[in-house]
Amino acid sequence: MRISTFLPHTGVFGGVRRFLELGNEWISLGHEVTLYTPDGSPPAWLAYRGAVRPLASAAGAAAELALCADPHTYDAFRASRAGTHVYYCVLEGDEGLGRAIADPGVTLAANSGKLRRALARRARRPVLDGAGGIRVTQFRPEPARRPDAPLRVLVNGRRSRPKKGTDLVLAAMRGLRGAPAHEVVLFDTVEPHNRQDPRDGAPLPANARFVLNPTQDELVALYQSAHVFVAAERKAGWCNTALEALACGCALVCTESGTRDFARDGINALVTLRHPWFLRRAIRRLLGDGALRERLAAAGPSSAAPWAWPELARRLLAQVQAAG
Repeated sequence: MRISTFLPHTGVFGGVRRFLELGNEWISLGHEVTLYTPDGSPPAWLAYRGAVRPLASAAGAAAELALCADPHTYDAFRASRAGTHVYYCVLEGDEGLGRAIADPGVTLAANSGKLRRALARRARRPVLDGAGGIRVTQFRPEPARRPDAPLRVLVNGRRSRPKKGTDLVLAAMRGLRGAPAHEVVLFDTVEPHNRQDPRDGAPLPANARFVLNPTQDELVALYQSAHVFVAAERKAGWCNTALEALACGCALVCTESGTRDFARDGINALVTLRHPWFLRRAIRRLLGDGALRERLAAAGPSSAAPWAWPELARRLLAQVQAAG
């Protein structure tokens, strides 16, 4: 099968990993995948095996399947010649979703169960199950990297996106009292698609620090060295970082946003409300209860495995073929 995918850029943000990873998986299954972006530049942060072409060249190419997930490349996506056009909704409040719903020639997909159900109610037509996304051969436990002390709390440091909840987690950590010795590590990438330095004006507790622009290997090592990961997102489609943390054996504190498919309160995570008081209570509980922390951490990798990219790649194609 010839597959065309469309992205506004190939940076580290905006669900880009999803299309790169799926493209690699489809290529491994013997399909031909071409990624179209405005400038045709390949990603510098993740190895991609497919062809990358400028968006303007998409009109002259034909494919059996075309996929888009953003409003910026929607026109080129719809103008491309393809047997099936799939709009892959990856976040709540997607600005391109209105056009996709109004277009009867577009098949809809969503990257989480909650988003899929909401989209089906709104569109009044079937929505493909596109939930998932983790490379368990990359994101995996490495116990030697997780020291006994101090305990490490890892947080997505993307302060340029308030819905990530970074400052809420920092507020929770600043008010934390009576917990064992610990440090807070935040990570983020500063590049043309995310220019704000998250350290500027960051309300950090004394035991917190940032790691900026980690490579993929360095990011994995951060997860593997952390005892607790905290995700406080809202209006997320799929919370990649929470699942990556589970896969690496971190004890997870999270909100329901973007995690309902894989996070089970008391089983592999502590699922809590999106407020510093509730986040603080859950974090304090995990830091102070080593048995609970180890039990949740041990359940993480096996609960992440069903969401691996190879399974999602096959599932999506099977649904597209069944719908066609």
